[in-house]
Amino acid sequence: MQVIEAEYTIVTPMFIGGANKEDAPDIRPPSVKGALRFWWRALQWGTCLNDKNQDVSAALKALHQQEAELFGAAAKEEAYGQGLCRIKLKNMQSKGIEQGWPTNNDGGAGFLGFGLDATQGGAPHRKAISQGSFTVCLMLKSKISTEQINQLKNTLVLWGLLGGLGSRSRRGFGSVAIKKLADQDFDFKQAADYYKGINDLLKTTALAPAIPLFTAINEAMQIAQAGQHKEYRRLMDQLGGSYKLARQEAGKGRAKAPFGLPLAGNRGVADESRRSSPLLMHIHPIDKEFIAMVTFIPAKFHPDYKDSDSICFYKALQDFMNKETMVKVYP
Repeated sequence: MQVIEAEYTIVTPMFIGGANKEDAPDIRPPSVKGALRFWWRALQWGTCLNDKNQDVSAALKALHQQEAELFGAAAKEEAYGQGLCRIKLKNMQSKGIEQGWPTNNDGGAGFLGFGLDATQGGAPHRKAISQGSFTVCLMLKSKISTEQINQLKNTLVLWGLLGGLGSRSRRGFGSVAIKKLADQDFDFKQAADYYKGINDLLKTTALAPAIPLFTAINEAMQIAQAGQHKEYRRLMDQLGGSYKLARQEAGKGRAKAPFGLPLAGNRGVADESRRSSPLLMHIHPIDKEFIAMVTFIPAKFHPDYKDSDSICFYKALQDFMNKETMVKVYP
């Protein structure tokens, strides 16, 4: 059986639950598989559209079939079963448990992590893996194709360049940094090499048209560096402060919707009224410092927001990405 191994570092506290709420935070294979499926879909949507001559319905069906074949599907879909790759984790190392940071009123990091701390006498502060490392092993079945293996490798890399795991991972918590994939080294010593790694991967990716149906690599996406610091906590304070200001500058009420739903004050909303933010934040280690990255991936937002089919809907987010403090990395 062929095995692909990728080594990762946990850069910022990862708020991820164990089997029970009372357990210490723990990384489990299903959580990793979920993250890999997300980034795999993001990478493959443009290719599926091209293969089906931009027929969205046919492309969606093909994407579903390919994902099920690779990662497995529900038991009722007997044609796919377990899938062509099985995930195993090893070399799990944790550098302690974090249960005191961030707090809701401690600056920018608290804004990014709002809800991790207790509010109004509720549950205590969430527990997190402070920092650490782990290795993802993909156990591949013999009938997997070379193309599918390349897809998996690209997914492992992109996740480790821009992604994370656990609660508030879109706001920089639980950032994971890839260090090694097989014999390929990703332990960057200079920011320029890190940026090149991102661009080299995306150059090989078929871009979907702007504003796709879901979060997918597309012609309107942008990636920018939002700061650099020797301490990741101070860096997240800076990033959170900039993000909070951008939300304030956007205006009130509906004007803030592109940043994600529900809006402040709308508690207890139904799941169908929720939408994740199209901004994905990530903290990456470069030598002895840390870099804050923001990836903007616009997509169709919500059925109640018909104007979200246009990039103009995301003007507030574009303004944030184009601030003088942001250094454009891609495109």
